[in-house]
Amino acid sequence: MRRPDFLDGLGIYVGASDVTLAYVSKRLFRVQLRQMRSVSLPGSDRPAERRQALTAAVREFAGADEIDSTHTVLCVPRADAAVTRVVLPAAAQENLAQVLEYEMENLIPLPRNEVAFDYSVRPLGEERIEVLLVCLPREIIRGYLEALEDAEVRPRGIVLPSAAIADYVAFCRGDGPNAMGFVVGTPDATELALVADGRLLSSQLVPSARLVEPGALDRSLARQMADELVDPERVALFHWQLGNGGTPPVPPVGEGDLPGLARGRLTAPEAFFEAAAPSAVPAVGAALAAVREGLLRVNLLPVENREAFDEGPSVATWALLAASVLLLVVWGVSAIVKDVMLRGQLQARLEEIAPDVREVRTVQNEIDELQKQVEILATGQDGRVTTLLKELTELIPTDAYLTSFNLRGNRLTLDGQARSASDLITAMEKSKRFKSVSFSSPTTRQGDKERFSIAAEVVK
Repeated sequence: MRRPDFLDGLGIYVGASDVTLAYVSKRLFRVQLRQMRSVSLPGSDRPAERRQALTAAVREFAGADEIDSTHTVLCVPRADAAVTRVVLPAAAQENLAQVLEYEMENLIPLPRNEVAFDYSVRPLGEERIEVLLVCLPREIIRGYLEALEDAEVRPRGIVLPSAAIADYVAFCRGDGPNAMGFVVGTPDATELALVADGRLLSSQLVPSARLVEPGALDRSLARQMADELVDPERVALFHWQLGNGGTPPVPPVGEGDLPGLARGRLTAPEAFFEAAAPSAVPAVGAALAAVREGLLRVNLLPVENREAFDEGPSVATWALLAASVLLLVVWGVSAIVKDVMLRGQLQARLEEIAPDVREVRTVQNEIDELQKQVEILATGQDGRVTTLLKELTELIPTDAYLTSFNLRGNRLTLDGQARSASDLITAMEKSKRFKSVSFSSPTTRQGDKERFSIAAEVVK
């Protein structure tokens, strides 16, 4: 029910020097990038001008074509967030949010009331769980929210670039591998992130200068996979550079053509696939999360500012569902009615042809009986049967008689009565036409005669 939907989503990625906005619409299973725009922003050393430029860019983009900003997801730089990992007893999962709030000041260097946080959990055996805690200072959040509020846009979620890019890649790949690794570069630092089973396992921010040395990136990734107990053979790696200038770009590792991954999955202008801006991918990933096509569920927006992000299917989806259910009911009832009518017609037809069926069965039984007789008197056997009957007539005494004569191949079975059944066996053994003559069952006496059953082989 989450996938076939009618939604419009706005993704906003705020980078170090620009803001990129992506407007995505979803109609059932068709997802389309309808509009995208990148606008330069003043640096963080001019916060007032930067905020005004952000508000103006969002207002102009959202108001140009009356874009529906009801479902908006904001993507903020990784440098704004603090990420830490903690291992807790499995019993803590029942009240994990309270446990994390209690331990917050021991995990990050900020007071609890000054941060908003979210987390992802994965089990480590039966007795422990690993919690990845992602925190964002409320002061930073407040600055973004006030700038967007002035543009009459209220986001429903705040994510990191690695999460937005992971949502984008997961959408483009469909059924992807069990784990994905992301190397996301910015002018000052590079984020190394691991995602598996729909969870953000790790996110480490490394100064880009440290990764310029040959093999430094591979060692960092290998160490991170080892810490998270992830098999490197099962990890699909992706790299993306979010900004130009400053330190050297991200060293190429894994797949780097992220816009090309969307071909066949995302309907978009050809310019997006050929020459997408670096900030386009996280902006589209955030928009995909806004239309419920996301993979990760980490949301750094404070709880008190969240609207029901997963409020369920839209009104259009419910209308479509109701129409589908109605059609199914009508189809089911009509199928039942047709089935009853066909059963009635069939029953009437069966009753009509019942006499013919009985007659056919009678004729078939007669044919079967005649066929048995034909098998007994098969071609080439009738002459031999006559000869055997003549031979037996001469051998059997006049005071004996047969009740059954059965010839199957070369085996003859005789049933009958005689004053002395053993004399009959003696007589047959003297004949050249029979051998291995013996009683096939014990003889029984009835009055002055013995009832016998004799078996013999017919000599060819």
